[in-house]
Amino acid sequence: MSSVFSTIGKIAGVIALIPSPIQPIAAAVAAVANVAAAITAQPPAARGSASQVVIEVDARRPYVMGEGYVGGVRRYQRSYGADKNPYRYIVEVYCGHGPIVSIAPYFDYAAVDTGYYTSDYLGTATKLGECPESAALVPFWSGAPNWSSASKLSGCAAIGWNFKFSKKGKRYASGIPVMGAYGKWVKVYDPRKDSTFPGGSGAHRLGVESTYEWSENPALHYGMYAFGRYQNGKKVIGIGLPSAAIDWIKISAWANVCDANGWTIFGRLFEPGDSGIRASNLRDIAIAGGAEPAFSGAVLSVRYQAPAVSLGTITEADLGPGTVSVPGMRPYTERFNTAVPRYIDSNSNWEMMAAGPVAFSSLVTADGEEKKQEWPFNFVKQVNQAAQLAAYRVLDSREQAPIELPLLPQWRTVRPGECYTLDLPRYGLSGDVIVLKRSIDPATLVVKVTVQTETPGKHAQALAVTGVAPNAAVAGASGAARDDVADANSTPATDTVYDGGVVTP
Repeated sequence: MSSVFSTIGKIAGVIALIPSPIQPIAAAVAAVANVAAAITAQPPAARGSASQVVIEVDARRPYVMGEGYVGGVRRYQRSYGADKNPYRYIVEVYCGHGPIVSIAPYFDYAAVDTGYYTSDYLGTATKLGECPESAALVPFWSGAPNWSSASKLSGCAAIGWNFKFSKKGKRYASGIPVMGAYGKWVKVYDPRKDSTFPGGSGAHRLGVESTYEWSENPALHYGMYAFGRYQNGKKVIGIGLPSAAIDWIKISAWANVCDANGWTIFGRLFEPGDSGIRASNLRDIAIAGGAEPAFSGAVLSVRYQAPAVSLGTITEADLGPGTVSVPGMRPYTERFNTAVPRYIDSNSNWEMMAAGPVAFSSLVTADGEEKKQEWPFNFVKQVNQAAQLAAYRVLDSREQAPIELPLLPQWRTVRPGECYTLDLPRYGLSGDVIVLKRSIDPATLVVKVTVQTETPGKHAQALAVTGVAPNAAVAGASGAARDDVADANSTPATDTVYDGGVVTP
């Protein structure tokens, strides 16, 4: 990891103040900090469909959080069998880190109709991703070329799909249906369930995957991705920060807020990737819980949306040497009154869909026109959650920022996400603010903080928003109806099975 981060600069100018044993931690956090800082002000890039099947040479490893449907990454596909290859065996990996909680085969975005396909035409086998894997997936019909007991997929949740095609072409008349899997995916560490963590209670232990539990809490997945996922002592997913470089106390408090709001996470990302890709992954996870990555010294923290209590008052006596920067207001182009949230809609075949616009009529009136921005919430599957997060984006765009203040050294403990009250009448500043970032000048020890005004009433306003889902996709046909349409001109009264040259009624 050190080579990846070797060219990254200092974290807010304070790495020089950190003892040498912590330097590797600081370098790791700096890589994410510097990349994330450049993208925080903008909406994230929309990700590809989680339901898409990936067929690539040397495809990257998928990582799935929460509960829902995803397409697979194809690792094996062969047709075989005596006389015209009646069998086909396909192996797809759905999550590259396990063990997960559950996985179920799906056709056309619904549970497989076993009554129609039966074991005469379809055999499936599943793996939850144990590491090491005790045995390879076994085809229902033997003889798949170059697939043996040594064909293990340790640490990968996968499904082996075995198809048999009937001689008359009744089954799979229109081809193999869209394949996928519905599951409860990766387990996570929860500091609140760790009795060695301050205030925690339970058997969870960081780094001991056997103690983890399944959860769809965005805050816990944020901490887990920052720490990284390991198999056989090697990192396979995530950033790989040491525990000391992660603000678990803040993450624990944020997890409580996500639980209270009913906010969850679902989605698929891919690894490996460079530091920019990992920073984008981390930010998308944070956004699902109404947060942004934040950095305090050499520690990765988070700044999340929640009512805040002021921790103190900053007066003119607290100002140090330097310039106080106070923007009159945000530029007109940065203020929005309407947001269109995009989210993963389970009723639209798990595609990213646009929900109804979240608009504030009073702001539209004040601006004299609709000012709209689209926000993709790449790891959100609930329309109300997407709408509430979009409302926060609109309301935050009306806050006054960035306000920059040079403070005396005693304010060095200020951290991003904390709330303080300003009493600076000479600069026209009064009321609560939220700290966005903090840096320390190593030469003068002056603490430079960047803050944003905080309107307390916006939280109740945002959380009261109800989302408007798009029109649902037309429900998929049953297996029988699907094949009947494709085989309308040839429907024998009794289907026959073609099995290695033997025709049986």
